[in-house]
Parts: sequence; C-alpha cells; structure tokens
Amino acid sequence: MERGERGLKWGYTATALVSSLSSATLGPYLSLWLKAIGLSFSEIGLVQSVSELTQLLTDFPTGGFADRYGRVKTYSAGSILFGLGLTTIALSDGLKPALLGAGLSGLGSALISGTMVPWLYDALGDRKAVKEVLGRIKELSGPVRFIGGFLSGYLASFAPNVPVLTAGLLSITSAVLAVLLLPDNRGKVELGYLGILRNGLSEVLRNRALHLLLASSFLLSFTARAFFTFWMILLEKRGLPTKYIGPLFALMLLSTSVGAVASRRLEATPSVLGALTALLGAEILLLGISSNLWAGIALLFAVEVTLGARGPLMSVLRNDFIPSGTRSTVNSTLSTTASAFMAIANFVVGSLAESFTLGWAYVLAGLLGLLSAFPILGLTFLKAPDEGENIHEKQRRMI
Repeated sequence: MERGERGLKWGYTATALVSSLSSATLGPYLSLWLKAIGLSFSEIGLVQSVSELTQLLTDFPTGGFADRYGRVKTYSAGSILFGLGLTTIALSDGLKPALLGAGLSGLGSALISGTMVPWLYDALGDRKAVKEVLGRIKELSGPVRFIGGFLSGYLASFAPNVPVLTAGLLSITSAVLAVLLLPDNRGKVELGYLGILRNGLSEVLRNRALHLLLASSFLLSFTARAFFTFWMILLEKRGLPTKYIGPLFALMLLSTSVGAVASRRLEATPSVLGALTALLGAEILLLGISSNLWAGIALLFAVEVTLGARGPLMSVLRNDFIPSGTRSTVNSTLSTTASAFMAIANFVVGSLAESFTLGWAYVLAGLLGLLSAFPILGLTFLKAPDEGENIHEKQRRMI
C-alpha cells in the first residue's frame, strides 16, 4: 500500500512538473510570435481575450465532466486541447488560425481547471500527504521553471514560434503521463452529469465556508493583480534597468521554492493561512510605501516566498470544505468566480495607478490583502463536510 501511494505521489509530481515546464517554456513568446506574423497590438489582445473568455464560459460545465467521467481523463483531454491550441498558434500565419488556437487552448484550460488537486485529495485521502505532495511540487517547480525560462530563450534563437510549439508538445506529454501513471477517480457518478452540476452549484450557494473563501479571494485579487501585472513597471520607476528584468524574474521563480520548503513545517489551518495572507498584504503595502530600489527587490522575493508557502496550504484547506462527490465541479466554479474577480481587479488597479500613482495603487492593494485574512480566520469556527466538529475543535484534538 505504501509503495502504491508513493507511486501515486511521484506520478502526480511528474505530470505537474511537465505541465509547469510547458508554461515556463511558453514564457512571453506567444505575444512575440503573434507580433512576428503581423498581428497588431489590438489583434494580439483579441487572441488572448478569446482564450480567456472561452475558459471563463466553459470552466463550470467542464468541472462537471471531471466529477462524472473521471478527473484524469478530463485533465488529459484538457492538456491535449491546450497543447493543440498552442501548436495551432505556432503554425499560424494570420489572425484566423490564431483565434482557432486560442479557442482550443481556452477550452483546454477550462477542462484542466478543478481536476488534479481534487484527484490528489481523493486518491490519497490524507490531507497531510496532499500538503506534502503539493509542497514538493511547488518546491521543484521553481528550478523547473528557471530551466524552462532559459530553454525558451535558446529555442527562440532558432525561430520565435519554436518555444510556443515546444510548450504545446510538453502539454500533450503531460496528458500522456497522467493517463499512464495515474488511476482515475471521480465524484458521485450515480447523480449523472446534470445532477452533479446542480449539486456543485447548490454547494457553492449554501456552503458558508466557501462564501468566506470567495470574500477573501475577492479582496486578495486586487493584491495579486497589483503584484503580477505591475511589479516590473514599479521597479523600473525606481531605477531598475530593463535588461535586468528577465534575470530577476528567473531568480524570483527560484525563491518560490523556499516558501514551498517552509510550507512542509506548517499546518493547513485557518490561523496559519490567515497569517500568511496578512503577511502577503503587508509586503505589497510596503512595496507601495518604499521608494528604495533594493528594498523593493527584497520585498519582491519576500512576496514569492510567501506565495510559495501559501499555495499548497490553501489548496488543502479549501478542499477540506468541499464534499468529494462534487469536488471538481465546486473547484471549477470557484475558479470561474476568481477569474471574474481578477478581471475587475485588473481594471481597478490600473485605473488607480493612472488616477494617482502606482505606489498608491499598491498601498490600497496591500490594505485589501490585509483585510482578506479575516474571512479566512472565520473558517476556524465552521465544520468541514461529514465532520461533527469545527476546525478549532479539530486542532485542539490533534494537539
């Protein structure tokens, strides 16, 4: 049994790392390739919007596929479609085939969403083991993405579409690994596809724990968008030469692994997640206040470490409050909602930066990040499904 569990863990890890390598190899070269085949900036934006809109519209119903027909099958189908979408774009010579590829990749992303973490949670049946595996993946993905960044630069020296094509092939490889290495699992098959969708939506509407997680996600989306969208502009304004952005980004990816190592020593409890979330908000707040370049760089690395520690723990805690039968459907619904939150946050943070300054936008985003910790702390007094005790009581029993 132990040997079988070890095989599941490493099979999952291999599948996830190949997917991570695909993402890192793609890097910024999708937009560069689209520009190289003559697309305007607005057309490049249209291609990206088609992919995102397709994912947004199909994320919830495809979560039902995973619970009904199998999470590994759904993940593999999604990875293949995503890879075919990138391959189509890499071989495109104009807007129409690029839009077709974008639609395929968006549908693939929707199928992938809400599949593998629910699979892992139910396959292992042990939240501590799940945290260990997710932490290891986060730990290893830093070096993998670091290698992928350099690989993509080397491949681009042949032609700007080679990294895009390679990323597509790696995505398909990840699908093959999942089928070969991972036995499938699913939700409540007896409910049927439409029944699973209804149950999943009903769970989101009535589950108070998910309401608190969504409230935290909404507030934290402003923090995340400020960081991921504008950190390079913020540092350039403080004197960082543009030529150093790429190497700095590669080193930041490596620092995520430090946080993943730290997560192994932490418990996936509301108090720990609340503290990490508050820390993330404080770091973004300080990025907005500080005008010193070196302090800003140090804070960027601190943010990456915090994200590396928070990610695996949040995945475990969130799934504690989702019933197994509709786990993929609920995760996909939460993903759809989070995408909508991010779209709002992108506009708001950008507007604040234009109306005031980027620094003040970071200050507001940091304050909202601090506030987002409170809904997570509220989970302490809620019961997980099928348990007769709340998280606080469970923690005391474990001590």
